[in-house]
Amino acid sequence: MNLTKVAYWWSQLGRHHPSSLNTRVWNKRALLTYRIVLAVIVVGFLTTFSGHQRPYSIFDLRLGQTAPKTVRAPFLFQVSKNERELAEERLKAESAIPTTVKRDNTVESLQMARFDSVYRIMLPSIRMLMADTLKHQHLQRALPDIIGSLSVEALTTLIEVLSAARTPYTMNFQTACQQILEDLYAVGIVGSKTPLLSDISNKILIGAAELPLDAIHSLEELQRGAMLPMISDYPLIDERGTAEAVHELIGLFVFPNLSVDKATTMTARSEVRRGVASIKRIYAEDDIIVEGNETVTASHLESLDALASRLAEQELENPLTRALQRVSAVIIGAFIVILFGYFLATREEEIFKTPGPMLLLALLTVSVAACGAYIKTNQLDIYLVPTALVAMLATILLNQQIGLVLSIFLALQIGAIFGDFFVTLTCALTSAVAVFSVRHVRHRNQFFRAMIFLPISYVLLIAATDVLRFVPPEKIYHDVLPGIFIGIAAPILTIGLLPIFESLFNRTTDITLLELSDLNRPLLRELAIRAPGTYTHSLIMANLSESAAEAIGASPLLARVASYYHDIGKMIKPEYFSENQGLRGGRNPHDHLTPNMSMLILVSHVKDGLEIAADHGLPKSISDLIPQHHGTTVIDYFYNRAVELGEENVRKDDFRHIGPKPQTKEAGILMLADSVESAVRTLHERTPNRVRQLVSRIAQQKFTAGELDECELTLQDLHRIEESFIPVLMGTLHGRIEYPWQQAAKKTRHGSNPI
Repeated sequence: MNLTKVAYWWSQLGRHHPSSLNTRVWNKRALLTYRIVLAVIVVGFLTTFSGHQRPYSIFDLRLGQTAPKTVRAPFLFQVSKNERELAEERLKAESAIPTTVKRDNTVESLQMARFDSVYRIMLPSIRMLMADTLKHQHLQRALPDIIGSLSVEALTTLIEVLSAARTPYTMNFQTACQQILEDLYAVGIVGSKTPLLSDISNKILIGAAELPLDAIHSLEELQRGAMLPMISDYPLIDERGTAEAVHELIGLFVFPNLSVDKATTMTARSEVRRGVASIKRIYAEDDIIVEGNETVTASHLESLDALASRLAEQELENPLTRALQRVSAVIIGAFIVILFGYFLATREEEIFKTPGPMLLLALLTVSVAACGAYIKTNQLDIYLVPTALVAMLATILLNQQIGLVLSIFLALQIGAIFGDFFVTLTCALTSAVAVFSVRHVRHRNQFFRAMIFLPISYVLLIAATDVLRFVPPEKIYHDVLPGIFIGIAAPILTIGLLPIFESLFNRTTDITLLELSDLNRPLLRELAIRAPGTYTHSLIMANLSESAAEAIGASPLLARVASYYHDIGKMIKPEYFSENQGLRGGRNPHDHLTPNMSMLILVSHVKDGLEIAADHGLPKSISDLIPQHHGTTVIDYFYNRAVELGEENVRKDDFRHIGPKPQTKEAGILMLADSVESAVRTLHERTPNRVRQLVSRIAQQKFTAGELDECELTLQDLHRIEESFIPVLMGTLHGRIEYPWQQAAKKTRHGSNPI
């Protein structure tokens, strides 16, 4: 007995053994325990991320509102600067500290002495009585490094000017060059100004002198020609057109003598950074925070918020108050989790029974609460909370009902974190728009619709709620920007996160199914080549399954795609299946096999199909239907043949598929479509009545055999499936009128009827 038979008998033993009831009870208990533990974890996270609310004793004033009464400080407290203000002030203080630059005087001394020695060697060689060509060669031997760096034109110019010049001119020429070098080094030369330009300060400090960055030279600028104006200021040089040659000559002795002192600069800036006060203002007891009938400004709101935070800290110093705060947060989180769980248990029972989707929903819930807490703690823009992102993920990965209800509960949680009804309203409505925009997404370019609707929704809702609160126009503009950003970013992030969540939680979206429905995919092309009969059967079955799924409200796309792949295991031994035997001249290899061997070969295509599905990375929702579409049905042909051959101990259970039975509506549809498509081909006269009778009989057989007991198909669903099959079958397997030559051939075979 092979492993397949062992697995089958084990499943039968578990089905009838008395302990199977205990196993099912344990499974229910394990699932219940899993739900409780998951709920407790989620409530714990929601409690952790829930912020402390504004004390009731503090006026909740709005920007631009008129204060109803005077508010005074009940005790000494301070208003601290927020992180952004403090960072800006520290940056401003640091930028006032110039970059410290060190001067290296040895560079100037070394290069001046080097120029003097080079000039003393070069001048006698130039003034020698010989041809210019020989002077070139002599200078090359005497000063290889210097002459090799000069261009031919510059060297020729220097030879022409200095060879015929008198001694006073040559001395003055040397003095002018030295003076230019001294002036350059006196100002200072850095290798490059690029690091200084990117610094926060545009000033430098050399010794005790604070200078602008433009006051010093850079080696890059000097080499590009910045020395020419200085050289041109010397008439002695410029009058004979030697400026370019002198520029090249002096450039050989120009090196950086300034360098940035990073350690000193950082020390000075760190000191001034620490010196920036973090306190904006201090209120003594009974100081006026806001006058009665005064227009509330941003400064007033900052002071009231600081007072509220201080009061909350004082209250939380009491252990009893702190414990009550935690209990209150637990109650709110528990209500959200329990009510959402009740919705799943009553409206989405299949999701409620599956651990994976429950974990996915828990992760999405905790992630949004964590983002909200982070945004509040770091005083970021409120509307950056990604409720729309979570709504789209839940809609695409699960369904739009779950996405909508989850987004509403998350909006309530975010409202509890920020203590703002208008935030709750905006998050709930924009999430609803997000659900609407992706409810039927099948192509990735359909996310552009969400990129249009979401930013518009954020702009309108944020502006409307701000107007209701008398927020000034400039503040409305500031609030709208993060809404536009999250409205565009949420669909983009959804596209990137979908493959990750699909892989982690074994979810198959319509986008993935549509990609798998491409008949040019290598696996389907291989099926068409190796098992063309099976391929044709799968195409017809796909039309049947899709029509039936539409009729009963199942997933038409899943039913169609699963039909394409349900028999891929037949590629291994295609000749053993009747639909592929036409290519082999109608020869049936089962004629030479025992019924038991034939049964094992036929059943093995399920195992082969699962292995091929795993090798090609087909999603679980597709691979699960490969064994389920056969269920535990009996292969009647070989069972009857075994009986006819008189084999001993022939039992139907030996000729069953190993299952499991169909677990979903789509699996049940595939089982019926597979049987109906094969059976209808055996009809000689395919009239609507005959086809309807055959379809009804097959459906009745599957129902009475208990094959559909574990899926959610009702009798009404079965009736609708039967009716949906008829037009597809009649359209696919229709008859045709005989051609004249066929009629003539028939008369020839049977003889003409004499009149």
